[in-house]
Amino acid sequence: MDETLPGGTADPTGRELSVLLRTWWENSAVEGGRKPTQAALARLIGVTQATLSRYLSTAHPLTAPADTVRALHAALGAPPEDLDKALELARGTRSDQQPAPPEATLVCNNRPLKGVVVRRVLLITALTAGVLIAAWTVGHDGADTDHTVKPAAAPARPSASAWPLVRKGETSSLAWTVQRLLKAHRHNLRADGIFGPNTRAHVIAFQRKHGLQPDGKVGKYTWRMLVLPAAPGDTGPQVEAVQDLLHRVGKPSDITGVYTAATQQMVRDFQRQQGLSATGTVDEETWRSLISAEPE
Repeated sequence: MDETLPGGTADPTGRELSVLLRTWWENSAVEGGRKPTQAALARLIGVTQATLSRYLSTAHPLTAPADTVRALHAALGAPPEDLDKALELARGTRSDQQPAPPEATLVCNNRPLKGVVVRRVLLITALTAGVLIAAWTVGHDGADTDHTVKPAAAPARPSASAWPLVRKGETSSLAWTVQRLLKAHRHNLRADGIFGPNTRAHVIAFQRKHGLQPDGKVGKYTWRMLVLPAAPGDTGPQVEAVQDLLHRVGKPSDITGVYTAATQQMVRDFQRQQGLSATGTVDEETWRSLISAEPE
């Protein structure tokens, strides 16, 4: 999620939103556990800790945008009936919604012009000024330049794919990936490639431990907590998951659980294909690309 920082503080409705968000946070502890720290919660929803603190502040609040409200609702497992109210508060208090200025009045031949007529006059004036400025710019630039063609901008980096949603009933490599990553987090379960009731129960336990909504489905927020960095020399279930996913995208690999030089080279090849930095280390961005890539 892209972080946006509204410029102003919230009005009374914004304070009501901050009170509601803080209530979600305070009540997010499950079964006697602790609520997530603001630092952990900020990383999870993609904002800075300082910004999250302002969103949760009832004294000097900053109005949270709708996307952040949705993310907080999911991450904190807030009551479903609270979401619509929170979104209404967010949309009604966005700091970029400024009150409409007083309607301008122009006078032509001693007659006031208002409404649509004023807007048309202003539009025509702006267009005329734009044409004159453009003509002046072309004339002056042409006199002193050598008409050197500037190099084209570098192609934009491909946008990252979205995390897939994996749930009960999944039998693809993604079910293996979920199970292996759970094992890497010290969950004692059998990795059989079937996302059944036992796997779902372990997912729910993992979500509760990390302050996520315990719905038993592995989506964006659960994936981001579940994946672990993998680098040359590492061993364990997370490396098995990397090797299996590489095989899935057409880079055959022995699933040994040992991050060898061959595994590192295949990771680099995959990263280059995806427009990522070819570090040979599996970070969150590489995990997302591996998990969301179409199988070959």
